[in-house]
Amino acid sequence: MKRQVSDIAEVIVTAAIVLVLLQTVTEDILVISNSTWVARRIFIYSGFAFDLFFTIEFLVRSWNAICRRSLREYILFESGWVDFIASVPLLVLTSGPILLSTIRGTIFAGSGTVIGLLKVVKAVRMARILRLLRLLKIFRRIRFADSAMVQRHTIRIITTAASTLILSAMIVGTVLAFSNSNGTEEAWLIEGEAAALELEKASLSDPEDIEDWGSSEPSVLLLKEGELRLYAKYDEEHLEDYFGPGDYSVKRAGPYSIWLDAKPPAVSQSKLNIVIFAVSLSVVFIFMLAYSPHFALTVSDPVNVMLRGLREKSYNLEVSIHSDYSRDDIFRLAAAYNDIFLPQKERSKSDVLDISIEDISDILGSK
Repeated sequence: MKRQVSDIAEVIVTAAIVLVLLQTVTEDILVISNSTWVARRIFIYSGFAFDLFFTIEFLVRSWNAICRRSLREYILFESGWVDFIASVPLLVLTSGPILLSTIRGTIFAGSGTVIGLLKVVKAVRMARILRLLRLLKIFRRIRFADSAMVQRHTIRIITTAASTLILSAMIVGTVLAFSNSNGTEEAWLIEGEAAALELEKASLSDPEDIEDWGSSEPSVLLLKEGELRLYAKYDEEHLEDYFGPGDYSVKRAGPYSIWLDAKPPAVSQSKLNIVIFAVSLSVVFIFMLAYSPHFALTVSDPVNVMLRGLREKSYNLEVSIHSDYSRDDIFRLAAAYNDIFLPQKERSKSDVLDISIEDISDILGSK
């Protein structure tokens, strides 16, 4: 019964891994394609649900490891650190705050502090791609060869390569968040500051002047004086359909409030996410398709042949030695196995007296 529950749980987790990868990529595609707020909001909710699910799963696995007194093995050797990075920080630093912001309908103020915070969140969001490594839980069930060694070494090298790529991007993004480098976020902030400064200096009493000013500022969505709407880049229905909390910020300029489009930083981040995801996916499948068969051919297959020859008296198959790798230690050992051990094994078999039970009976009967 316990085994059945464990198998069902693994199937659920595997399905969740596949779904969350699709959810992550689709969410970025929706941002890039300027999809409606209703569609993007659904993926915000689902992103929070997945982060919560994987956080609970990590805590359950950690508790089970503690009960077995194997927490260190789980964290270091069973990809527990991947489970952690791809769950808890995302729930606490990304999907949780975004969900609260969406529910409360809060917006961002256009300040440098907030921009720095957005850059940190952007770096943390890259950890979502680490869930790609958890897809290897599926590949554990695919037998490249009848060898646990092949699977273990393949998963280890894929995890190392892909996680190095993803974590390096996260670290660079975090460092840039605390630097003075000018990126999309800073360009958006500078543009908003310039629009506010120009508005404070200008005398915009004429509606045509207001319209000309708004048209010349691509980042401006709305201009209000108190509750009076002076300029709108889009009609109210378009704003409600395509802009949600976090898609805009408000900058004060004297009696005016300027509503700025905050989508460009998000689009830039989503494009980067997809590029990193695609590169990581390529790394995974290249290693799966190229490295695993190579490891099986040059390591596990020769070992399995020699091991079977040592265990079974009737098994005398020679190890096939590839000419390109004949100087490798494993094939030097295989050559000794073929040239020394197998002939000795064959001689020892021929030295054994081949007498059957019938022969013994005949001998005894003749007496």
